[in-house]
Amino acid sequence: MPYVTFLDSILGPIGLYEGLRSVRDDNFIDRMSYYYSNMFLLFFTVLVATEDFVEPIHCWCPEEFTDTERIYTQQLCWVSNTYRVPFSEPIPPQFEPRDNDEVTYYQWVPLILLLMAAFFTFPRQVWKYCSQHSGVGIKKMLTLVAESVKDEPNVQEKKIQMVADYIDAWCTNMKPYRSGMYSSVREKYGHYCSVGFGRHYGNYLVTLCVFVKLLFFLNAIGQLYFLNEFLGGRDFWIYGYEVIYKVILEHNWGQSTRFPKVTLCDFDLRQLENVQRWTLQCVLPVNLYNEKIFIFLWFWISLVAFLSFGNFIYSLFIILYPRQKTSFAKKYLKMENVYDRGNFLSRKMVRKFADNHLRQDGIFLLKLLSFNTSTVFVSKITNILWEKYRERVHEVGRTVENEFYEGKRKTVRYIPEPNYGHLTDGYESEV
Repeated sequence: MPYVTFLDSILGPIGLYEGLRSVRDDNFIDRMSYYYSNMFLLFFTVLVATEDFVEPIHCWCPEEFTDTERIYTQQLCWVSNTYRVPFSEPIPPQFEPRDNDEVTYYQWVPLILLLMAAFFTFPRQVWKYCSQHSGVGIKKMLTLVAESVKDEPNVQEKKIQMVADYIDAWCTNMKPYRSGMYSSVREKYGHYCSVGFGRHYGNYLVTLCVFVKLLFFLNAIGQLYFLNEFLGGRDFWIYGYEVIYKVILEHNWGQSTRFPKVTLCDFDLRQLENVQRWTLQCVLPVNLYNEKIFIFLWFWISLVAFLSFGNFIYSLFIILYPRQKTSFAKKYLKMENVYDRGNFLSRKMVRKFADNHLRQDGIFLLKLLSFNTSTVFVSKITNILWEKYRERVHEVGRTVENEFYEGKRKTVRYIPEPNYGHLTDGYESEV
């Protein structure tokens, strides 16, 4: 998924994390979703799930409680929901109103973070699974070319020829507009705008790429909605704006009603035949971490959503207006000095080469190659594809010409001789 790669060149090794992967088929915006987001979420999961870093809850127990009762009380208040009552307000005497201010999320934060990580990975898994059914081994091809950089020149030439033959065979076997309604109309206007999707249209990979980028964007929006519901519908959408507002006004932005640090806990304690209701005041140290974690996640997911939307729109524009195919082919053919810009027939043939032979998926593969190797390699592969295409076109032209003249000779050869016998029927010659 190589569209929008300027961030990769800006960030360098940090953006590419080259030490972890030998080849890449994505850009930095994609990795923000499925890689960096996962790293953050897994780190936060370990942080809030490990008691060595933070004690989840600590309740203020009466002096008459034994050590065992204190431990039991804290465990009970942790697994049951606590509720928040501001110090400026009295505790409601009835128990039902207290349920409206329950804090129900803090026990589930580690599991929720893991679930979010799984959803961030989902679009990437869709890409990996569906791209394997495209008929071309993308990863193997990219690995072969990337590793050939360190090979001897003769070995490099063999691998370049192998990759070029592979791409040429793959592009040749795809027959556009071969079936369906109005195939001639779709072929006529397909040069100006894509009018079909699938392998036989030569845009299966780019369509899948755009769809996955849409999934990245929808996932980010869905994550914000999910967090809002998880936190009890507390308007998490505007949480980041509230933090910025409080920071600008120099307020204590750490005092958030979404993440209360002091709560109350109601529980029943059975002693022999008596059941006594207790209300204890508890502190939630874990919410100190939760507050900072969810502040970071709000800004991070908002940034991912914004960039993913731009990534999707740009990729959609590329697939709907595919004139860039010809420009890409011309760029690398010029490097091999086989493209004559002033020759009309050359320009027309290059356009047909890009539109009818390589098409969007072929250009997509060449772009992937350009991101994993040097431009010299890509220019050589493009030149080989170009020469194969020219030979095929000339061969078809010679075949058509031979069939034309052969058919013409057959037409002349089989013209029946005129028969004038009927003109003399009924007449006898004189002797």
